[in-house]
Amino acid sequence: MKKLSLLLITLLWLAALSGNPLIPRYLARVWFDENNSCFVMFGDEAWWDGFTVNDLCFVTSAGSYYLPSSYTQPSEPFFIINLSQEIPGFTIQRNEDFLRLTGPPSFIPEELRWGPQNDPSVHMHALGPGQSATHVNVTGYFAFGYYETGLTWAKDNGPIISTYDPAYNSTLNVHLRDTNGNPAPGIRVNHSYFGYPPVYDQYYTGGTNSSGDWVLTSPATLHGILVKDPQTNGTVIQDLLFPEPGETIHLNGTVNLMGSNDPEQIPPAGVLKLYPSLLSPSSGNTLNLKYESGSPLGQTARLRLYDLRGRLLSGKEMPSSGETVWELPKLSSGIYFISLSERGRILARSKITVLK
Repeated sequence: MKKLSLLLITLLWLAALSGNPLIPRYLARVWFDENNSCFVMFGDEAWWDGFTVNDLCFVTSAGSYYLPSSYTQPSEPFFIINLSQEIPGFTIQRNEDFLRLTGPPSFIPEELRWGPQNDPSVHMHALGPGQSATHVNVTGYFAFGYYETGLTWAKDNGPIISTYDPAYNSTLNVHLRDTNGNPAPGIRVNHSYFGYPPVYDQYYTGGTNSSGDWVLTSPATLHGILVKDPQTNGTVIQDLLFPEPGETIHLNGTVNLMGSNDPEQIPPAGVLKLYPSLLSPSSGNTLNLKYESGSPLGQTARLRLYDLRGRLLSGKEMPSSGETVWELPKLSSGIYFISLSERGRILARSKITVLK
């Protein structure tokens, strides 16, 4: 087990150096049958680090549950467990609840939350008949200048065809017009797959086309959308969306097109170097930062630390010398982003990977 755990840590470290940490997904799918029994499907990634399902704890709002010691894990991946049948007393609510998977200290917990809320406290609304929740990798969001990959949950319809890939997608269509009713091209649309409404300088996934449309077809995940007026900086659209599989959601807005003085559209002016870029237990939370640019910093430059969901975790002033040491707050394993801005303009962006 120790050798396998060391192997996983090595794989995570190598993957972090290439841009994204390798995080295996144990839970591939979750669904309920007509009797409200809860089923889970485990994918092939669950075999990477040597844990078995007997090592894991299934947590709901009603309590913590383990499979009986007599349960034998199937020898092939993609196996299905009826938790309501296999675990005596297992209790979970179909309309509003959560399923959290925990394990030994080196295990990375997984969690699916659902309910009627229209906020980031849930991944989706309750599963209907014939629906399942699918653990998906989502890519293509533009976070601090980087295309990244992250894990989230999507709804799917019908029979399970693929372990992780949903059979049905959803479509978002943002349509913008100017004050004269004409299509508004080139207006930036900020989008996040991770629930929290995207902050203006975080997730930029492109602008509207010549018809004033921005279209995204993706798994039916939770989406955050933010559009600001290029002239007034006022909010035009800010919404959290819970699409159903196969659904198309239309969002419309009106913007001013008298020209744009948006400082966020200006490319980053320099490079923000971080050392170390990978924080591990041996390195602690101390980060050395150096800003390199042809233009000196003013007195108002500020560093900001965000997580993958776009939440601002911490901030620090950057001295005019362009160098500083930052004692970061306690962080769990994952990818984080740091931006350096001055008077509303992003000067540089960078990222760090944390392995605990």
